[in-house]
Amino acid sequence: MHWASYSCAQKAVKTFTHTQNKQGASTTYQPSWKSLERHDEVPEWVRDAKFGIYAHWGVYAVPAYNNEHYIQHMHNEADYAKLGTHKRHLAVYGPLSEFGYHDFIPEFKGEKFSAEEWADLFVKGGARFAGPVAEHHDGFAMWDSEVTPFNAKDMGPKRDIVGELEKAIRKRGLKFFTSLHHELNYTNVKVKPTWEAADPKYAKLYGSPMPEKEWQQMWLDKCLEVVNKYHPDMIYHDAWLEQVDEEKIRTYLAHYFNEAASRNQEVTVTSKGGDIPYNVGMEDHENSNPEQISKSPFLSDYSIGEGFSFSWGYTEGMGIRTAKDIVHKLVEIVSNNGQMLLNLSPKADGTIPEDQRQVVTKIGMWLWTFGEAIYETRPFRVSGEKTEGGKRVHYTQKGKDVYIIFLDWPGGEGEMTTQKDMPVSLKQLTAGNLNGKVKAVTLLGLKKLENIPFNATSQGLTITIPAKTRVPSEIAHVFKVEIE
Repeated sequence: MHWASYSCAQKAVKTFTHTQNKQGASTTYQPSWKSLERHDEVPEWVRDAKFGIYAHWGVYAVPAYNNEHYIQHMHNEADYAKLGTHKRHLAVYGPLSEFGYHDFIPEFKGEKFSAEEWADLFVKGGARFAGPVAEHHDGFAMWDSEVTPFNAKDMGPKRDIVGELEKAIRKRGLKFFTSLHHELNYTNVKVKPTWEAADPKYAKLYGSPMPEKEWQQMWLDKCLEVVNKYHPDMIYHDAWLEQVDEEKIRTYLAHYFNEAASRNQEVTVTSKGGDIPYNVGMEDHENSNPEQISKSPFLSDYSIGEGFSFSWGYTEGMGIRTAKDIVHKLVEIVSNNGQMLLNLSPKADGTIPEDQRQVVTKIGMWLWTFGEAIYETRPFRVSGEKTEGGKRVHYTQKGKDVYIIFLDWPGGEGEMTTQKDMPVSLKQLTAGNLNGKVKAVTLLGLKKLENIPFNATSQGLTITIPAKTRVPSEIAHVFKVEIE
């Protein structure tokens, strides 16, 4: 395995013909925004898939403290807002001159990692696309790399993590996702001469000791290597892409799109803050989402972690979101024309903690039961409303049929059955908005679908939940409105 720059940068733009661009005409992508904007920025498979799972797993799982930015915070002497990571590092591991970030790598063994087990969990969780963080800001590549010696095949686990997951995920019929966050690597850690990070042999890990021109080339070479080795269906980019030469970004995207075209593969790329124009790729919202229907499809990534010490990577004692919270957020996102990406936080040994696995399993139980209201849907004319009783409702649509998704059970919270007939008025489901005659309303999730009495008028739709109707879910409740 050599450590030289990846030579494919010299042949980045291939001359393959793309047959599925947004104009419907064939083209070869050139490294210019005018050419790249011909690419279909959000393929239909993305809009159908709706839900994906990925994982922040890297060397930062070894200290397992504060968050995945440990490499930065351990070097920050003025780290008052980040839970004292610098002072704690000195107390636990000693001076930076004696124990640097690279000293965690031998402890990052991943001895219990199983791509098959991860992929099984993704499927059980109802994901339609999945994959790993290929590299975070810390400069450690999770694939078999010829660009950098600091990679999971040559160090740490000594396995091609990205490659193993790509095979396991595709084997199960899911689209393969990966993310690249290495654009921040160059400015993430300001190396001081007294720190061991100034040693040239660690330059490609810490980034900043490298001449910027060489680092820029390494950024590009890593992107091209991931594309050529693993052919992701979706590549996610973090913020700070403005730190990369625009010409390098365009070269990488042209290669990615042309390489995908040669394989008859429809791909997408995401970014934040418009770093990649949104007529070229898809906009991502981190831990947030639009509160109304977006004109353009988007991605929202949320971490399973929450609480005082919020982290995307595993930390000891981390708080975990509930399955109910995550499904509610998924429903909100989908009703507003988005897709949700859920992040998991594996431990250094490669296991996904049991509390996270339980949450994912519960999400999957809901999706495998009620998923027809999520998968392959599109936004309704309005994303949702609140009933007169203050119950939160969201809408999705598939063909003519409309799905009513109650985040709050109309019959009363905590009740397992309705005590009496319960009429619920949905003012946004007018005859004009429904664009057709209501044929039937059914409550999903029961062994026998319940036919629900209804009254459709120009003023809205009223459904009446019969007395003694059993509550079908502890998370969210779906009614299907069939339209003639």
